[in-house]
Amino acid sequence: MDELGIDLWNLSECCWHGCSQTHKVTGMPEMKRTYSSFKLILNAVQNAVAGSPDKVVLVGIDGAGGSGKSTLAKKLASVLDNSTIVHLDDFADWNDGSNFQLSTFAERTLTPLVAGITSKHQRYDWSTDSLGEWFEIPSSGIAIIEGVTALRPDLRDYWHVSAWVDCPRDLRLERGVARDGEAIRSKWVEEWIPGEDEYFARERPWDSAGFIFDGASSGNSEFAPPA
Repeated sequence: MDELGIDLWNLSECCWHGCSQTHKVTGMPEMKRTYSSFKLILNAVQNAVAGSPDKVVLVGIDGAGGSGKSTLAKKLASVLDNSTIVHLDDFADWNDGSNFQLSTFAERTLTPLVAGITSKHQRYDWSTDSLGEWFEIPSSGIAIIEGVTALRPDLRDYWHVSAWVDCPRDLRLERGVARDGEAIRSKWVEEWIPGEDEYFARERPWDSAGFIFDGASSGNSEFAPPA
């Protein structure tokens, strides 16, 4: 710590990751954050694997619906050996998208993985509101967990590498309707987006992300937190 109370070690870490970490000092403006490249995020995952060759490496990807979380997860998995993608949407263990406090995902899924135990689960079927097929998450290699609230307080400390995927609201809605159908637009506008907004305002998940990724491929370099 210097005489201004600034943690110089964390500050140097931020610079090392291209300002991928947010450094906060009470009474001072936040450090500007820039978008991280896919290569930078990939390198971080590879370094985490090299540093823990005998343990599962956990990657957390958060962002709003339609922001490009699953796209980033798939791109990482396509170039990383022994990787598994886990969708938080497959674990609909609470009935309000913003009330993650009711979720038991960490206890049922992440705690066993960290302990070296392969976990087995039933995938939630959104169309029938019921549990469907069984699937396993291996306790070795890389587990890429993507979904809204992946950077919530009860999950964020598990991640070896974490990313927030940024994308403008209009584009997210356009993507969501294109994927889910026009009949679902009202659900996006009246339920899902307001629920996400509540989560964002309360938790500011991008602040705890190791990396900020441009899910819109906007060409901009500087990240601006959602309003």
